[in-house]
Amino acid sequence: MARTKQTAKKTTGGKAPRVTLQALHKKKDKVSAASKRPTPKQKPCINSFCVMCRDGGALLWICDEKYCRRVVCNQCLVVPDAEKDKLEADNITFKCVTCHWKQNQANPQPYFGFYSQGLPVLAHPPLVQGTFQHATSSQVASLPTALVHLHLDGLQVGHAQVNMMDSYFQPYFPKGSYHFSHLAFNLTTQESLLAYEKEAMDLTHFLSSFSRVVLFLTTHSDEERGDLFSGQIDGKPEASKVSEVQCLQLFFNPLTKIVRGADIIFNVCGSVVTVQESFNDLKEVAHKFMPRSMILFDAQHLQLASTTPYLLSLLDSIIVQGFDVSQAAKFALNDCALLGRHSNIFIFMWRSEGQGVQKVEKTLGRAFASPVPPMWNHAEVGVWFCR
Repeated sequence: MARTKQTAKKTTGGKAPRVTLQALHKKKDKVSAASKRPTPKQKPCINSFCVMCRDGGALLWICDEKYCRRVVCNQCLVVPDAEKDKLEADNITFKCVTCHWKQNQANPQPYFGFYSQGLPVLAHPPLVQGTFQHATSSQVASLPTALVHLHLDGLQVGHAQVNMMDSYFQPYFPKGSYHFSHLAFNLTTQESLLAYEKEAMDLTHFLSSFSRVVLFLTTHSDEERGDLFSGQIDGKPEASKVSEVQCLQLFFNPLTKIVRGADIIFNVCGSVVTVQESFNDLKEVAHKFMPRSMILFDAQHLQLASTTPYLLSLLDSIIVQGFDVSQAAKFALNDCALLGRHSNIFIFMWRSEGQGVQKVEKTLGRAFASPVPPMWNHAEVGVWFCR
């Protein structure tokens, strides 16, 4: 019989004096060499939710096509009661709507869903409810996923937006293969640094088996220098350069195993990318820790309420539908036209070139006065570009 399963329904800117964190710490921290985050050996994970409605009925039909992990619920694909007994026979296989369309797009054929030795089992095509609105490579993925909010200790900005992301994605993981955590930092004293390192290392160990990690970094940035705020001394904020074994390196050193291959979203104001020195330091940090992607905005006074719809659409494509970052970035721009009036978007990614790996920075945003050839257009905002 066809395989089945069951499921349940389901502003950051300011000014602060620059300090050298090395001068604040008497002992130089010892950092272990970066290593690849281990990937557990496991069979491909079958999706937990219907690819058509993203929810599910009492029954989910599992696609038997090679490499496909999609499922379709019995509410979206309605089999007549009189023919349900046919599905109990041996050697019955199921083909999802997506696989059928991809295999027959050149020569369209009726969709029967259930087959035996390549022949339809049902006398008539089953009723398909609703409209399929996903790309053919889309799925409703359930790979073990962790969201981590790394934020300046005592900072209230950003929690609501990140918590909303958590509320949105958690229902897609009914079997517990999901984790959300906050990790506060204050790197200005030796005691607070050691406390942060211990908590970060414990979290790294716990998340070492998660296939996908998304890390949000929320802090202030100095408007003139692009320095990130690293903590407070006597209630006064302190800022530090992005690199030179400071700030981001101290943030990421104890998280190295999960930062490598992760997607990092910077909830910081635009000076970190508009100030050249800070931008260059940021690229050095990317080379050292090799996240899968880094996403930043260049608005001088970043309004997280403006970036949230874009990030929600972007992460939905990455986490739920299984797209890579470059594809997801384009889809998300189509959903969030108003963001282009507030900020450009900088996306750092890696791509393979020959035998090696080459670093590529991508800038997505408004090209009103840019000599860069347009990559695509948006009807309401103007030209979006990639450089």
